Amino acid sequence: MNEQRVAFFVRQALDESAERLPYRVTQRLERGRLSAIDRASACEAVSFVPAGVAVASLAGDRHPSAWTRFVTTALPLLIVAAGLYGISVWNDAEDAADTADIDAELVLGSEDDVPVSALADKGFGVFIRNSRQ
Repeated sequence: MNEQRVAFFVRQALDESAERLPYRVTQRLERGRLSAIDRASACEAVSFVPAGVAVASLAGDRHPSAWTRFVTTALPLLIVAAGLYGISVWNDAEDAADTADIDAELVLGSEDDVPVSALADKGFGVFIRNSRQ
């Protein structure tokens, strides 16, 4: 209830001071008010239109050029493709490093020394592949 009383007193004070304004000022204020109402009604009408159409109509009905559409479509695709390629290269490098570590461990020896002739045996390679699984 208190807010309503404050609003009433503010409105009353504004009405009283508006009566004392010069004619030119009141005319400018009225034109500004009408302009604001027109803009508000235009914004309400635009709010029901899809965003791309609303922006295009406010920008003077200009459509982006074919080059702009191509760049805005192709650039994100190129970025994603480059990222996937980078991940693939990194994964291959990790696999190669893991294989090199295993080979170095076999050649240099571990707790169980494996003779070099066993490394050349085809059956030993099959044994190693099966032991990883």
